[in-house]
Amino acid sequence: MISAAVKVALFVAFVCGLLSLCEQSLPSSPSVILGDLSYNMASLKAPILTGAPLTAFTYIATKSPLGFVLRRFLLLDNGMTQLRELAAQMPETPPLHHPMMRMTKEQKLTHEEKVRAAAAAGITMDELAVWGSPQFTAESSEVMALHEAFKSKASSPSKVANKILAAFPTIQEKFRCFSTYPLLGDIEKAAAASTERFAAGKPLSIWDGVPVAFKDMIPVAGYVMTDGSAANQAAGVNRTKDDLLVERFRELGAVVLPPTSMTEGGVTPVGYSTYIKGALNPYDNEYYSGGSSAGSAVAVALGLCPVSIGYDGGGSIRTPASLSGVLGLATGYGRFPFSSHMQGTLIKAGPFANKIADVALAYAVMARHSAEHNFFGEMYDGVSTPDALLNEMFATPTKLPLEGVTLGVFDEWFDDADAAVVERNREMLAELVKRGATVKKIQLPNMQQARMSHAIKITSEFAMGWDALYAARADLEPATRVTVGLGQSSTSLEVLAAEKIRRFFNEAVVDMFDGGVDVLVTPTTPMVAPKIPDNFNWETGESNSVMSVALLQNVFPGNFLGLPGIANPIGFGGDGNMPISMLFTGRQWDGEGVTMGVSKVAQEIVAEKGWGKERLVEDRLELLQ
Repeated sequence: MISAAVKVALFVAFVCGLLSLCEQSLPSSPSVILGDLSYNMASLKAPILTGAPLTAFTYIATKSPLGFVLRRFLLLDNGMTQLRELAAQMPETPPLHHPMMRMTKEQKLTHEEKVRAAAAAGITMDELAVWGSPQFTAESSEVMALHEAFKSKASSPSKVANKILAAFPTIQEKFRCFSTYPLLGDIEKAAAASTERFAAGKPLSIWDGVPVAFKDMIPVAGYVMTDGSAANQAAGVNRTKDDLLVERFRELGAVVLPPTSMTEGGVTPVGYSTYIKGALNPYDNEYYSGGSSAGSAVAVALGLCPVSIGYDGGGSIRTPASLSGVLGLATGYGRFPFSSHMQGTLIKAGPFANKIADVALAYAVMARHSAEHNFFGEMYDGVSTPDALLNEMFATPTKLPLEGVTLGVFDEWFDDADAAVVERNREMLAELVKRGATVKKIQLPNMQQARMSHAIKITSEFAMGWDALYAARADLEPATRVTVGLGQSSTSLEVLAAEKIRRFFNEAVVDMFDGGVDVLVTPTTPMVAPKIPDNFNWETGESNSVMSVALLQNVFPGNFLGLPGIANPIGFGGDGNMPISMLFTGRQWDGEGVTMGVSKVAQEIVAEKGWGKERLVEDRLELLQ
């Protein structure tokens, strides 16, 4: 017989053994070296689960007494201690919380010269937003095509709205790209008012009567903002006020569609929400669409609107753009104000479109001057952030369109992708060089630890935002509960270490741009859209952190450092012959114009090569036919 004292001692030893997994001391000699330039991205170690196994794992990881121990084990098993090791090697480096960079004196002078040049050429954001540009025609812009059709009476806003509403049930059933059904009266009334303005020859702008959709984490008057969650839908009330981003389109006459579907809280880049049972890929609904702004990308690809708006905290615009075959611009941090989800240090908004001209037009609407003070302006200099510019979109080349543009390529990073993705991206890179671009070989330090730091930041901020629901509700998706639990399990030392690494990595990237690089180039995602597994459980979804982390390996610097980036469809390939995308990432504040200028050339190359005709969206709704 074992005595009671021995039993207690064994129990204490067992508990201590478990708790030892929760803390890990730094090694006497570091396993990672600050400034290491070798490419060291590693695959995540985590279980891939769906259905009953996922439900069981979620219970153990988030509700059982062993949950915290299990979550800490997962974090430590994926090298989380390395962040503290790097932080210990830069004791005087202060943490960087918000990635808000200020221009140097020289950069400010150059920027002001560009502002004056834009004003002289009539390409300010206010002018572009309202009446566009002579360079944007019905052939190059779906927004302009609608506007010209409305002006000529070949169509009308009411006809277009009715066509969307008639097709809505069938398309929604197949692809689930909206989080709710439309408010018919509101949409019909807005379209009728626009039709009357065109009949009187007094449209408000090029956007008058144009359908636009917004991700379901952006408040839209009349709808519940669910953040992709059934829990929020059940507890929510209809919004009475638009977000500033919605307001800016609506005041120009745009017809606002229902909120687009998204993954719960934006938690996964895969794109599937158990609440919506989508959104599903527009090329084949047996494939993932990418997330978290899944519905916004799919709605554009299906032709329901020429432009939609998403939020991006970890790749949530560029990833679905890549997997669903559309353009997706995630702007720089603080580029323009919005009035929701302000607690994060990674979130920025941006447009989806099929044509680069429409990306630029939507960007102009969102970046218009505002007399109101906002959080980002107050943080930058107490007044406002630097003016948004698109000069490079309208530059007239003296010889070749990309002459003088330097593209930064980290070869090992660029080539760390599926064969079909690498092949097409290398082909596009060669074509950009033929049009005048110069390629500069680069390296960036401690890539793996920078990616881990971004993961710590986004999961801890996500956990903070969902902490109350996590504690009170059991009906959150399994993947959501696990992600919140992981965010809760990060220590303050790890979060601060991640912010120190954020500053260190930012300085390395700033040095790269200062060293002559204009645009950082990688594939957007290292894989095409994955097929939904045969054993997939539609009620629980899938927890596949390995695939999620892989999908984000090229986009994370944009959010971690507040950099703008645009995903560009460049053809098809891989399993299922799905879309392939190339990513252009630029410097904060003036990077949108440069990246969109390169994107414009890339789109011309795609058209010349016929890469965009390799496969069409069979279910696409043609609004003007």
